[in-house]
Amino acid sequence: MNQQKDIIVIGGGIIGVSTAYYLASQGRSVTLIEKDDIGAGSSHGNAGLIANGFSIPMAAPGVPGQGLKWLFDSTSPFFIKPRLNLDLISWLWKFCRACTEKQVKQSIPILLALGQGSFDLFDELFTKEDVNFGYECKGRLILFTSEESFEKWGADVAMIREFGVDVSLLDADGVRRIEPNVLPAVTHGIYCASYAHVNPGRFVHEMARLAKNQGVQIITGTTVSGFETSGHQISSVITTEGAFIPDQVVLAAGAWSSVIANGLKLKLPIQPAKGYSLAYKRPSASPRLPLSLSERKVAVTPMGDTLRFTSTLELAGFDPFVNQRRLAAIRQSVNEYLPGMEELEEEVVWSGYRPATPDDLPIIGPSGMYRNLILATGHGTLGVTHGLITGKLVSQIIAGERPSVDLTPLRADRF
Repeated sequence: MNQQKDIIVIGGGIIGVSTAYYLASQGRSVTLIEKDDIGAGSSHGNAGLIANGFSIPMAAPGVPGQGLKWLFDSTSPFFIKPRLNLDLISWLWKFCRACTEKQVKQSIPILLALGQGSFDLFDELFTKEDVNFGYECKGRLILFTSEESFEKWGADVAMIREFGVDVSLLDADGVRRIEPNVLPAVTHGIYCASYAHVNPGRFVHEMARLAKNQGVQIITGTTVSGFETSGHQISSVITTEGAFIPDQVVLAAGAWSSVIANGLKLKLPIQPAKGYSLAYKRPSASPRLPLSLSERKVAVTPMGDTLRFTSTLELAGFDPFVNQRRLAAIRQSVNEYLPGMEELEEEVVWSGYRPATPDDLPIIGPSGMYRNLILATGHGTLGVTHGLITGKLVSQIIAGERPSVDLTPLRADRF
C-alpha cells in the first residue's frame, strides 16, 4: 500500500536524526527510514569528537605520496585494498587533484564555518532541551614522540593560525601541565582548545528521542530498494515495507548514499572508508581529555567510564572483514604514549564505514537533478562534528530560507 508522506529522510545516523529533528521543529511531518537500527553505522563507534579548530582536510599536499608508501601495508593508517574498481579509480583521481595548497586554503574556512555552526547549535540545544550524551569541552592535545614529526606540523599550525584558530605549541613540560599521564617518550604537543567530545552512540539516540518527541515517525529495519520518478521529481520511494509518496526526500544515508543514489541514476563520489575502534573500561591511568597520537594516527577519547581508541582509514569497499593486524597495531601504538595500557579490561571491537568524498568536504544541498531531493552526506570523519549544522541547513533549504553557511562549495556537481 502506498503511503503519502510530507518529508522522507533516508538514514538513521547522526545526520539523518539531526535533520529530522530540525525539520520537525518547523512543524513539518517527517518520516525517517533506516535499514538497520538508529546509529548502527559509523555514528556509533567513532572518536566522538566535535572537531572545531584544527580543520585541515585529509586531501592535502603530500598525502598521495605518503599514501603510496602505505598502499601495500595492511597495518598502515591509510590502506587502499588493491582492486580493479572504476568508482574507486575515479575517486582516487579526484582525491589527488584536490591535494593542493589552494584547495586546502579554500576548504579550511568552510570546515570552520560548519564546525562553529554546530558549536552554536549545541549551546542552543542545551538551553532548549534536556539532553545527556556526555558532552565535554576540554580541547584536544596532539602528542609527539619525535622532534622531526613535530617540526613537520609547523606549516599546518601556521596555516590554521591564519584563519584565527588558537593553537598552542608545547614542549614536554607544557604537555604534562595539560595531561600529566603520558610516558617520557612524549616530547612535544599541540593543543587546540576549540574541541569538544561526546559519547557518539548516546548522541545519536538522544537526537532520535528528541525527533520522536517532535512527532517524527522513525521506521527501522527497512531498506530503500528503489525509486519511481516523473521528470525531475521523485514520485515514490520503494522500500521493503512498501512505497512512500513524498513531497520532499532527504538522502542522509552516510556511506550507503552513493549506492542508494544509483537508483536515481545519480553518481555521488563517495567511498566507504572503514575505520576501527577499540573501547575499554576506563582505567585509573586514563587521560583526562581527547588525545591524538600523531606518529601512529590514533585518536584516544575518554567517554565517561569508557576509554576509546580510534584509527585507520581503509578503502576496501563494503568489506566486513575485521583485520586483526590493524587492531594489534592500534593496541601497540597506545603503549608507546600512555602508561598503564597493557592490561585494559572489557575490550569491545567496532568497525564501520565513513562516507568519504575526494576533497574531504560534505555534500549538502539540492541534488540538481531532482527538484524534491536534498543531499546531506559525505561527511567523512566529521559526521558527529557536522551533524547538527547539517540538519539545520537542510531545514533552512526546505523552508526557503537563506542557509546560515554558504553551500556553494558543498554542491554535488562540484566534482
